[in-house]
Amino acid sequence: MSTTAEAAPRRRLGEADRFRLLREAAETVFLRDGYATARMDDVAQLAGMSKRTLYQHFASKAELFRAVMEDCLCPFALDSSLDDEPDLALALRSMLVALTRHLFNPRQVAIFRLIIGEVKRSPELADAFNQAGPAKGAGALERRLAAEMAKGRLSLADPTEAARMLFGMAIGAAHMFLLLGLQGPPSEAEMERRAGDAVAVFLRGALITPAA
Repeated sequence: MSTTAEAAPRRRLGEADRFRLLREAAETVFLRDGYATARMDDVAQLAGMSKRTLYQHFASKAELFRAVMEDCLCPFALDSSLDDEPDLALALRSMLVALTRHLFNPRQVAIFRLIIGEVKRSPELADAFNQAGPAKGAGALERRLAAEMAKGRLSLADPTEAARMLFGMAIGAAHMFLLLGLQGPPSEAEMERRAGDAVAVFLRGALITPAA
């Protein structure tokens, strides 16, 4: 009986695995080297693939960066039942807290700082960010506000602007201070308090009180 161990056959990667590995390698290289000086060769090498394979999946560095943005900025844990939560204030507070947790995650903070630091010399980053985030369409806040407007419960002209306003009240300033290194991430209690205060002020001005 042979005592020599036979090498296990190397598992063939599927398209989804290759895409994931390239995206993860790209994020590492972008954060390490910056967007302008990041090299596609380094991304391919870190992912353990050829440059040809990389270009088969991503035609340009801008397209690769957009994929990193989409993976980093868009998905976050949000309870889908909040769309139908009868308590509007509770639904909005919960959405804002989930968004805060996501945006204040160190990974998201690092990506935002990269964009801010390099967008002037690499204007294509602005488009990559827009395609990954704002251009994706209505978010959870906007959908819920639009639904309440359609029911005649909120006195608002534009759900998109209303969602941005509410987001800014609860998250905007704290997020900016964090990106600038002026303060650390808020605690869970601080997230809850800010979200609650913002929703209370927002609904005090927008909620239509049924006639007696």
